[in-house]
Amino acid sequence: MKRVVIIGAGIGGLATALSLEEGAVLKGKELEIILLERKERIGGNIRSEKVDGFLVEGGPDCFLSEKPWAMELAKKLGLGEKLLPTNELKKTTYVLSGGKLHELPEGVILMIPTRVMPFLRSSLISFFGKIRMGLEIFVPKKKGNEDESLGDFVTRRLGKEALDKIAEPLIAGI
Repeated sequence: MKRVVIIGAGIGGLATALSLEEGAVLKGKELEIILLERKERIGGNIRSEKVDGFLVEGGPDCFLSEKPWAMELAKKLGLGEKLLPTNELKKTTYVLSGGKLHELPEGVILMIPTRVMPFLRSSLISFFGKIRMGLEIFVPKKKGNEDESLGDFVTRRLGKEALDKIAEPLIAGI
């Protein structure tokens, strides 16, 4: 019998264990799967808690359905019927900045505004922040081969305000 050790019982570790078990059953092989987790509970950042009588979901509350893997996993786990589609009429994304909710400008794709007028009319980015983002076409290529974090890349190309008000909220929501 083969033995596999998986370190971490978050969604990645649990999905790996499920996939290995299914593969072993399919091939008629015996497989011992040992799942190690340093925390007291499995599930990683995914959790559900009752707080004052309300169910509060922690961790991710959505996933990209264009990528088939998450959808397939949800169906395997019997959760397919419980998934709710996006309401196209309420697809607006808001960012909390300065104590106010600001609508993410229509046409922002992968942190980059693709439509000029909605971006210019938006209250999310200041006048100077919009100018800084508009100057992106003049920013030279990065020199050297050192790794660059996403935050450093966005700050260098689009400015700190774009990082704080567009990139970070979008990345945190994925």
